[in-house]
Amino acid sequence: MPPPMPAERTPGLPVRRVTARWRTASRARRAATNDGGAHPGKTGTSGPGGPMMLRRGLHLAEEAWDSLRLSFKRRTGLLGKPVLVPYRGLVAPGGVWVRGRVLEDQGVTTAPHSESTLTNVWLTLKRYETDEIGGARIAWRALGKSGELVTDGEGYFDAVLPVEPADDAAPWFRVELELLSAPVHEVAPLAAELKVRTVSHQARFGVISDIDDTIVKTGATNFVKHWRTVVANSAKSRTAFPGVSHLYRAFARDTAGPETNPVFYVSSSPWNLYDLFESFLALREIPLGPMLLKDFGLDGDKWLTGGHDDHKLTMIARIMEGYPRLSFVLIGDSGQRDAAIYAEAARRHPGRVLAVHIRDVTDGIFAEDAKAGLDALEALGIPVTRGETLREAAASAEAMGLIDAADGESVRRAIADREREDGV
Repeated sequence: MPPPMPAERTPGLPVRRVTARWRTASRARRAATNDGGAHPGKTGTSGPGGPMMLRRGLHLAEEAWDSLRLSFKRRTGLLGKPVLVPYRGLVAPGGVWVRGRVLEDQGVTTAPHSESTLTNVWLTLKRYETDEIGGARIAWRALGKSGELVTDGEGYFDAVLPVEPADDAAPWFRVELELLSAPVHEVAPLAAELKVRTVSHQARFGVISDIDDTIVKTGATNFVKHWRTVVANSAKSRTAFPGVSHLYRAFARDTAGPETNPVFYVSSSPWNLYDLFESFLALREIPLGPMLLKDFGLDGDKWLTGGHDDHKLTMIARIMEGYPRLSFVLIGDSGQRDAAIYAEAARRHPGRVLAVHIRDVTDGIFAEDAKAGLDALEALGIPVTRGETLREAAASAEAMGLIDAADGESVRRAIADREREDGV
């Protein structure tokens, strides 16, 4: 990659990581608890031994462990090679939103598919126990502008770059990246390309989809099934629900080609699974799109302890802000709170939700918040479908003119073929 041109040098406009807002909210909640105010139905957490203190203690222990491990690796010459991991980005008010991470290469993402449970458990532990590199410097270059980004303590970079892609850049606008330095690590020249989802004026709508138990079978409501999926360190070992690739490709395809209408994935799964999900989408021929996942850790804003609703609502808002002329089809499942979250999103963004489909993973038994969410969506006049398969979603999309009759039939045929294979 050619070096950045100093005359055109423009720093990226830093965006507080989304987690920073959650931390601010968390501090506000702690302050409210400490002021002696009553919180009906909730137990205060400010006293010694409360959940908040326990979480903070665990987080401090995690930081101490990371520091000790880094020190040991430096003394013993076991530092790994830095790798630059860009995530697919979004258009944002004022530019393009780019995110990614700098980590030590542990050989997890390049490990071959294995049927060995022991091998997969070991690779999974390494996947979650990342060796992130904070303070790494990354040069970016796009449309004649350039600047630098610096990773935070968890190895992430997160910024809105002040560039505005032209319509002819759709469906993907490219930002060139180069890792310049990484504290205490030797850095060889390392370049990467970050793709940002742009849309042409021919795009009619977008899709925002959950991942676990919506497009990929994880058994999130069944601990044993979910554990088997989690420890499988391979996209090949993950199964797509029948008709997903057919319906999502039909949604994406329009007059400007197979990626006319954008597809986004919003999930509470951790960023550690990003490469697996990306490979899974490509392998199963499901349209690629930006994935908005969560950080993994013990902070209040992270995957182990953070809020599901806040994350999804915040990410849905970021998508809608970045693509203000599009309305969206929202797809989720009944295993978590997707129906309630989508109802709240529809209230916050009037006229921006075209339709909602909730995949039934709970044998027709919907939680009260899911029932209330579905009722609220219908009261807003938003078409809602629910079912164990995508038959209902395809029929609704066909009736709304979002897909054509041939696409609807291909979805139904794929579902029927899988049911015959499974003896249903």
